Amino acid sequence: MTVDTGVRVTGYSHVAIHVTDLEAAREFYCGLLGFTELDRPDFGVPGMWLRVGDLQLHFVESADMPVLGRTFPHFALYVTTEDFAPTMDGLKRAGVAFLGEPSSRVDFGRTIWAAFVADPAGNVVELTDVGPLPVATG
Repeated sequence: MTVDTGVRVTGYSHVAIHVTDLEAAREFYCGLLGFTELDRPDFGVPGMWLRVGDLQLHFVESADMPVLGRTFPHFALYVTTEDFAPTMDGLKRAGVAFLGEPSSRVDFGRTIWAAFVADPAGNVVELTDVGPLPVATG
């Protein structure tokens, strides 16, 4: 049962990620993955904001990283189906370690591809061709 509370959330603005070395993160996300750095206000702590497509990822440098456990916390980045294999090949050539081999599964009635890598701080990043869902109507 859905209760109409008047709350209207229509999507994500950004995700904030903790990293232990901002320069290593910049090299990984901008240098390797091709994201663009955005201007960021001075919040009194080291960080950066990056543009990925029409979305943002925010980074905060911290010595205190979340503890990874059985729940496998991660975030996923979209790679088109056409670009998936070439992207995996490029990451392998760049020496990025994969957490298992890229694999396929069925989501939403279609075969999708996913691969998992870790950034320099140990954050798990899923690369997948599962893109935005169609806007629900009705």
